[in-house]
Amino acid sequence: MRMSEGKNVIKNNSEILFIYEAKLTNPNGDPDDENRPRMDPKTKRNLVSDVRLKRYFRDYVISKEGESKVWVTKIEGKNVDATERLSKIGTAEGVLKNCIDARLFGATIPVKGQKGGRGESTSYTGPVQFTWGYSLHRVDMVDSRSITSLFSGRDTGYGNIGKDYRIYYSMIAFHGAVSAKRAEITGATEDDLKKLDEYLWNSLVTETVTRSKLGQRPLLYLRVEYSSPEAMKGDLRRFVSVKENSENVRDFSDLKVDTSALLSLVKSKDVVKVHVKCSEEFADFCEEVKKTGKGSQ
Repeated sequence: MRMSEGKNVIKNNSEILFIYEAKLTNPNGDPDDENRPRMDPKTKRNLVSDVRLKRYFRDYVISKEGESKVWVTKIEGKNVDATERLSKIGTAEGVLKNCIDARLFGATIPVKGQKGGRGESTSYTGPVQFTWGYSLHRVDMVDSRSITSLFSGRDTGYGNIGKDYRIYYSMIAFHGAVSAKRAEITGATEDDLKKLDEYLWNSLVTETVTRSKLGQRPLLYLRVEYSSPEAMKGDLRRFVSVKENSENVRDFSDLKVDTSALLSLVKSKDVVKVHVKCSEEFADFCEEVKKTGKGSQ
């Protein structure tokens, strides 16, 4: 079944590089390890799952457009299974038509069995896929972990001691890829990709305003469109060089970031269009992209 129709279909394959910073926060806790920030103990690189990144995106969509526009979510604040979620939407076609996350990331949609028989499911592989993110440098955990909460009782207050794991500073980078061929199946459009470009950036501003996530900020978002699927370069993080100026990285200023190889990629004949957003730290890179005439911000 092909869902994509009209002139708004995705024409070119793309690759994505998304870099953001996390300061004195927990970018992605591991529930199997007391919610400690995910780390590679050998390299001291901070890790963030693709599920966490897509959750930011989905939460932002909900805040802007409502729960009905997202497949993987809650209903009225409660966790529900896929069958119950489908009952609110109607059909598998309705899921793809109404839910931007299903069109972009894919979905597993339940199908009821005949005459009370066992049901099955239909799975769609989304055109947009992300790897796990990781820091482009070594990351240190905050030394102090214990926190104390004080509650007032009828006669006296009482305290509760817990753990609060955080990192000092992490510049996290994600790589993603967009398949125009898979977009034909789910119905993902150019308008959906424009929202992805905008909403991922905005979500790191608005959806991180919680106690454990506050302290994160987007730095660079780049999506490059290629002249052919064969022109795709692979993980774009390898085109960014980051060196540590300090033994203990605590801020962006403790890093030296070189994007010259990334700029050369943008200028190559294989790249037909570039969608880019930059913080002030990467403003020079954005200016250079503008000069190529390929940029769209």
